[in-house]
Amino acid sequence: MDVGWLFRYWRRASLTPLREHAAAVEDAAEELGKQLRAWLRNEQVDAELVSAREHAADLAKRNVRVALTRGGRLPVHRSALFQFVWYQDEIADLCQDAALLMALRRPEMDVELEDEFGALGEAVIRAVHAHHLAIEELEQLFRRGITPQLRKRVAENVDRINQLEHESDLRERSLVAAIYAREALGDFNRYHLVQLVLMLGGIVDQAENAAGALRVMISGR
Repeated sequence: MDVGWLFRYWRRASLTPLREHAAAVEDAAEELGKQLRAWLRNEQVDAELVSAREHAADLAKRNVRVALTRGGRLPVHRSALFQFVWYQDEIADLCQDAALLMALRRPEMDVELEDEFGALGEAVIRAVHAHHLAIEELEQLFRRGITPQLRKRVAENVDRINQLEHESDLRERSLVAAIYAREALGDFNRYHLVQLVLMLGGIVDQAENAAGALRVMISGR
């Protein structure tokens, strides 16, 4: 499979749509991080700021789709590229959902739970940032063509995201267990907090899915 076609295709596309979409998605994650820190401080959450970033990511996604539909021959099925973009877009969607959930309720928590939520939020931001870096590096290397070194660097980036996802998953499990151990929270608050944990963890899961899809496309397997 001549994966060089992928690079020649995206090199012709204006403004590198994939990279722009990845940057917009990271903006949504960074804004979510700001709102999560406000939520932990018991301050008002402005979910509309995250929604605005998500909307910007949607506009960037449309540019990717337009570029794909205008292209000619591709080394992989367009459905594979659309699937990759879907994973990337889900990151922004989940950021918006998490912000909206935080804006609805802020249960009283002890310091340990607050610290655990803060750590999980930082893990989310690191994973999305690592994904963005992987796309940026690919964009910088597009004009050099496919090389073994490129494949290795992509694999290293994906391995990094996989490791971050594993660390996030461990934090997620620990936090859910800690929430259920706080009987004083009450059933409704526990449910609310667990849903937020699952959304935050889902963001990292989608970053891992997108990175894995990227490695498959670049490796030609």
